[in-house]
Amino acid sequence: IPANVMVIGVTARVTEAITGTLTSWSLGTAGAGNRFGSGLGLENGSYAQGILSAPMTYYQAAALRLQPAGGSFASGKVRLSVHWLELRLPGMG
Repeated sequence: IPANVMVIGVTARVTEAITGTLTSWSLGTAGAGNRFGSGLGLENGSYAQGILSAPMTYYQAAALRLQPAGGSFASGKVRLSVHWLELRLPGMG
């Protein structure tokens, strides 16, 4: 998540099945490990639509965190997308 944006949600899609000893996974940030979803699927095509009930402003950049539930990750691929609003300054001319 870039700095100085208002996040309205994060979406994710499993593009290669997740393997390992886990039973599911969650998507969030440090200190809020399931902010954008929990109990998420492992199969190819599984997804998360982590829309926030109220937009959250990030004044500093923040990393997304995928956390395994009930075990650990071994392999797989997930495509992530952060949806945000950003204010832009007007031009000088």
